[in-house]
Amino acid sequence: MSEPVAPADAPQEFDTHALALAIVEAAWDRKARSVRVLDVQGLVSYTDYLVLCHGTSEPHARAIADAVIDDLRTVKVRPIGIEGKRGADWLLVDFADAVLHVFTSREARDEYNFESMYSDAKPVELEDAPEDLEDGPGGVSYHDPS
Repeated sequence: MSEPVAPADAPQEFDTHALALAIVEAAWDRKARSVRVLDVQGLVSYTDYLVLCHGTSEPHARAIADAVIDDLRTVKVRPIGIEGKRGADWLLVDFADAVLHVFTSREARDEYNFESMYSDAKPVELEDAPEDLEDGPGGVSYHDPS
């Protein structure tokens, strides 16, 4: 996992980029599909980074979200909010400076189309990305349905 970050209740002295990358690493560990990070600093007021990914089913999406929560708990980072009821198309885990969106399928992700909605955001290059099971080596391409 990436370098540890400070607890959620600590002053904003830690690296929010490292927080986003820690979320990515935990999602990769659970075989999340098409993991992307969007730098939305200056575009939205509620967070610095959006981490987007999808699973192959609702249980897989829940496992991804749970793994991220558990991994970050080991470095004393806890979410300030979790959204997504059983049967929902996506789960949201809010770590304040980074927000994780886990969709239950590619179809659900395509329907909400966050990549288009945040097209002005700067994509964060992910080094050492595992081969994405859908998108080929590096997991860096994503089919934009628009």
